[in-house]
Amino acid sequence: MKTSVKNAGIDQNYLISHNLEEVDFWDNFQLSSQQLEVVPEPKDMMIAFFLAFPSSFKALLNLREVLVKPFGLKTAPQTNKKSRYENLYSFNGEVGASVAIFEVLDKNERELLTGQNDSHLDFKLSFVSYQSDEGVRMELITTVKLNNVIGRTYFRLIKPFHRFYIRRILQRMEQVLKNKNW
Repeated sequence: MKTSVKNAGIDQNYLISHNLEEVDFWDNFQLSSQQLEVVPEPKDMMIAFFLAFPSSFKALLNLREVLVKPFGLKTAPQTNKKSRYENLYSFNGEVGASVAIFEVLDKNERELLTGQNDSHLDFKLSFVSYQSDEGVRMELITTVKLNNVIGRTYFRLIKPFHRFYIRRILQRMEQVLKNKNW
């Protein structure tokens, strides 16, 4: 049975909810899992996030890296596959730690707030997990603040891909976490 992902609001107690009135875009995709027996730590959700990328999404990310570099948007550090996995598996979730361009900005036991500020746009992505009446709940919450015309143009282009892939990645994360091997 495929677990469904639904749109949800943002709880005002979440770390990512601070300064919501200043963002230009936000969404929250929520999954209630009957398959997970324990609530994953938010840092493990972030590791699972990167491990759950479909190959088509990885190809788009590689294309993005090439296309946006001339415009000054931040790109992930160039590393080989082995070192990327070593960095990912050793990720501790502490404030200041990062994976690719996702730096940990704040955290608590339910939420890991990551993001990056750029001259063109600022994004944040929170990984939230907790027990609910429907089972283990996981949420991926994104906020974006657009800073100039390059940021607005870039976001207009990637927004449909964001919505399409975040849903699928969240579903795939459930399986990665169910079979956690790190």
